[in-house]
Amino acid sequence: MAEWLVPFDGRNHSTSIKLNFLWNDGPIFIMDNHRAAMWCWMNFVKESEQFGLFHVDRHYDALFSEKDYAHVPLDGLEKMDIHDYLSCGYDNEFFAVTPVFRWDNYLGLFIERYRDKIATLITATHERGSEPSGNFARCYPWDFPGTLDRLNGEWIFNLDLDYFCSRNSSGEMEQIFTDEYIFDFAKALAAQISKETIKVLTISLSPECAAGWTGSEKIMKIVGEGLGIIFALPEK
Repeated sequence: MAEWLVPFDGRNHSTSIKLNFLWNDGPIFIMDNHRAAMWCWMNFVKESEQFGLFHVDRHYDALFSEKDYAHVPLDGLEKMDIHDYLSCGYDNEFFAVTPVFRWDNYLGLFIERYRDKIATLITATHERGSEPSGNFARCYPWDFPGTLDRLNGEWIFNLDLDYFCSRNSSGEMEQIFTDEYIFDFAKALAAQISKETIKVLTISLSPECAAGWTGSEKIMKIVGEGLGIIFALPEK
């Protein structure tokens, strides 16, 4: 049954530290940015010995710092509820709290913590931000959806809708892939979810990087149709 794990708080800016909503239906989690993705993977990760991680995003999201990692509650990480996870942080020199889990570093922290469990790491990005540490494979737009059809084993799939966007000549973000391409991509994901190859799918709308709320919600509608799910944000 679908539920709002973090109730919709409006079409606000997220920056790297705010989460405006988190929606869940079975193995599918949808949010406005990927800050909560790591938490969404925990129930699967704690029961699994080996898995693949597939990251499709305009950015790598793999920034890593020892200072952040030192504040990750390693012993209690797999038991935290979403509110404790989002509020986890540490004091900084500006008399404020730095969240441990942010949209630019969650993947780097996850890889460091679960490196021994990640059998394969694949990325499809615009090569922006800090690359993951260690070995990883790269996929490119022409590899989809064929690469998805050939997945086997058990996978976490992390999709940011900003992958389908880029800046135009006026400097504005816009969708650069056709609706058909995006639908076929999502349909291939749905097939792998049905086969239980993809155990967890986390989707980020990333309105600030994907043509605004209007643009990201349009792409999400196409993705939802391909996945065979009903998802829409409230009007307000």
